Amino acid sequence: MTRKKNSGDFLKECMADALFILLRTKSIEEITVSEITALANVSRITYYRNFTSKEKVIEFKLDKLISQWIHEHPRKESASAYESSLSFFQFFYSIHDIVQTLIRANLSVMLLNRLILKFHDFNTPDRNEYYRQIFISFGLCGIILTWMDNGMKESPEQMAETVSRRFFPQPEP
Repeated sequence: MTRKKNSGDFLKECMADALFILLRTKSIEEITVSEITALANVSRITYYRNFTSKEKVIEFKLDKLISQWIHEHPRKESASAYESSLSFFQFFYSIHDIVQTLIRANLSVMLLNRLILKFHDFNTPDRNEYYRQIFISFGLCGIILTWMDNGMKESPEQMAETVSRRFFPQPEP
């Protein structure tokens, strides 16, 4: 049973990788399911068994990457703003080709949506905390997208320093 699940994930990864390759030269509207399946070397039946749209393929890829990062870098309550920011920027640096493909394809809002769903539990009864989490999520995503769109001239370390110092200042002792 585990083997079947892993083989299904492998096929989904192949289709997602194929779609991202195609997105480098074509808009999502111009890409056909036949092109995705041919490049991924899978059948159309396999595609439709796993996905209902090209957007779902992108969501699968983003969810998988974000979940993997969250699993490998569990949130530490004792982490400083710099440490948390650095981990965040290093993650995005590691997937910059995917994010830049989304930016060029005018699909970066999909990344924002996936981040919000994965990173925060917005079901808090405290409305102020809810709005704070939304503000931070949108702000960080905007910084990430702008950084990438501008060619990532700063290192992840420089970005973490800027974000932690400017947006999460620590009071002087």
